[in-house]
Amino acid sequence: MILKTKDRKSKKNSLFKRFSRNEDGVVAIEFAAVAFPFFLLIIATLETAIVFLAGMSLDFGMQRTARFVQTGQAAIANMSQSDFKAMVCDNAAVLPNCQATVKVDVRKFADFTAATFPSMTKPNGDPLDDADYQYDIGTVEETVVVRV
Repeated sequence: MILKTKDRKSKKNSLFKRFSRNEDGVVAIEFAAVAFPFFLLIIATLETAIVFLAGMSLDFGMQRTARFVQTGQAAIANMSQSDFKAMVCDNAAVLPNCQATVKVDVRKFADFTAATFPSMTKPNGDPLDDADYQYDIGTVEETVVVRV
């Protein structure tokens, strides 16, 4: 049987109309379009929360440990730089690989106006070596600045 041109067009149109009216799988297609940005947003939010948690944890650990310098307990206990770093890491509980990544710089100054630290990087942009960090906890009534 040979179909006329008019019959072929009407068959195409009826197939297109049936396809356009069929809504099976629409939810799956919409989910596929929205899922990637949604999960990307969730992962970015979680990553940001982890970074803030690590920063706050380091800040808390540094403040608690610096208090030992401020009250003179570090000088009385003859606290070394590695002891100081261990105490910071113990107080900053959620930092991964803290002992290897945290650098401690403790310096004494005549007063707060004289308190200046060099840059954390060398002029070529490389991070400072461990030897570039100082550890001088000072004595009574000296201005001591702690940088972690």
